[in-house]
Amino acid sequence: MAILVTLVTVSLALGATADDDAPASSPLSDRLPAAVAAAQKAVEKVRGVPFRSPVASALLPEKQLGSVLEAKLIEDLPTSFEMYAASLVAVGLIDPVPGLRKRIANLYTRQVVGFYDPAEKKFYIVPERAGSSAPDPAGDLGMDAARLVEESLLAHELTHALQDQRLDLDRRMAALRENSDALLALESLLEGEATVVMAEVLLDRIPPESRDLLGKDVLGEMVSNLALVGAGAVDGADGVPDFFVKELLFPYTAGTSWVRRKRGAGWAGIEEAYRHPPETTAEILHPDRKTSRTRLAPSDRPSRTEIPAKGRFIYNDSLGEWELLQLLDRSGAGDGAAEIAAAWQDDRILFFERSGSPSPGIGFCWRIRCSSPADAARLAAALLPLYAARPAGSRPAVHARGEVVAVDLGTTGRRGPSSRPEAPRKAGSH
Repeated sequence: MAILVTLVTVSLALGATADDDAPASSPLSDRLPAAVAAAQKAVEKVRGVPFRSPVASALLPEKQLGSVLEAKLIEDLPTSFEMYAASLVAVGLIDPVPGLRKRIANLYTRQVVGFYDPAEKKFYIVPERAGSSAPDPAGDLGMDAARLVEESLLAHELTHALQDQRLDLDRRMAALRENSDALLALESLLEGEATVVMAEVLLDRIPPESRDLLGKDVLGEMVSNLALVGAGAVDGADGVPDFFVKELLFPYTAGTSWVRRKRGAGWAGIEEAYRHPPETTAEILHPDRKTSRTRLAPSDRPSRTEIPAKGRFIYNDSLGEWELLQLLDRSGAGDGAAEIAAAWQDDRILFFERSGSPSPGIGFCWRIRCSSPADAARLAAALLPLYAARPAGSRPAVHARGEVVAVDLGTTGRRGPSSRPEAPRKAGSH
């Protein structure tokens, strides 16, 4: 989804709880321009970067949120939602779920407080939710708690607007339409920075002598709280595969940790990230790793020649270390999953529709480059249990050859990873 959202779960993790007795406030619709102007100044103060132009904003009534988000959910996918979901089932990231599109739309609808749309250059706030929660100790601070949370949420969305003015997010995110890994890494930078700014705006509004009431490390506690959140604890997650809930939270948890690590004492590290945004979730997961990546050789990348004669190409993708880790967890790799996934260097997967298979029958050709032949062998062995119980016609073949793991379902076998030694291809860094 190529919009950037503020989640109820994130605001709660910052220390907010429902407070039906919060002081009454004038409707946000009556004071939105003034509230946005105040929040914009707060963002500029925290971030030290001025806005280049005014930011458009609007209120989106809660009753309209579901239909808007369901449309946003599918408009930026590389294929239809049904084909996309079927491809995730084929590779093993999720199990089939009836009515999945509606379930995911409901998850977002129950979680979203507001969102920024790079295509429109505009952010939307759900007024029924913007001031409906407040930090527990806010009353002790003698402040309008609902207004305090509202200001911090506006700051989050305005940070996205500032990011867009500097990075041209609509163009940048569209270019990653067939690279889920790079898109999730970029979202981690964006949501991590917006969450840090949001928290600092919140803290800046509280008198220094009262900040201990919120804890000594608000952001650290937030990340810890979110890391403990499971699918069952997220409102609206009933019937939604864990993969989507984890994918929703990852930019906030790992992204906030990454931004804090890169930022250090100032914003210089994040300014460097603006010049060279993270391209892989491996960079987010290993912020201190200095070694360079070894990419797939052209001869090892999936080719359309491997699609059977009556098959139909659907889309390409790169899954990355984080999605590989989810597969290894589902495969039963246990405590060793993170270590095996950390050997990821590069991957590319090609999905196609298989003729003669139950609709939608999905095949794929996936190549994963690892750090060494030993790492590739470990990864191949760890993936096999994930597919072992499938019927023969739906069971991918898994092979390790040198540093490359090949995972194939329904391919012609005309082209596989090269068994000849390759000179390392260095590009980028973690």
